[in-house]
Amino acid sequence: MQFRNGTMGAVNGMMPDGRVDDITIQSEEVWTGVVYGLAATMIHEGMIDEAFKTAGGIYHTVYNRIGLGFETPEALYAEKHYRAIGYMRPLSIWAMQHAWEQRKHFVDQ
Repeated sequence: MQFRNGTMGAVNGMMPDGRVDDITIQSEEVWTGVVYGLAATMIHEGMIDEAFKTAGGIYHTVYNRIGLGFETPEALYAEKHYRAIGYMRPLSIWAMQHAWEQRKHFVDQ
């Protein structure tokens, strides 16, 4: 939750001291689909609050800050840039629902 205090999701590369890794362009990016996949994994691991804070950050950024809810970009940068709108990987948000249903099923047993 160090990158932008969790308000944009998880950045691809973070140095041990908490700085964004700027060695490659990909490490400076937030990939929407990867963030949703990470959130699904967090749900599987019982990290519910963290999962929804992480996913909520990317959701809020895409829908409310940059207005691209129906053209979800693949990658976002910390400051006013994005690339590859209409990308398919953000459909991994459905993995969050699957993880939630699996967790609920597991708890019920």
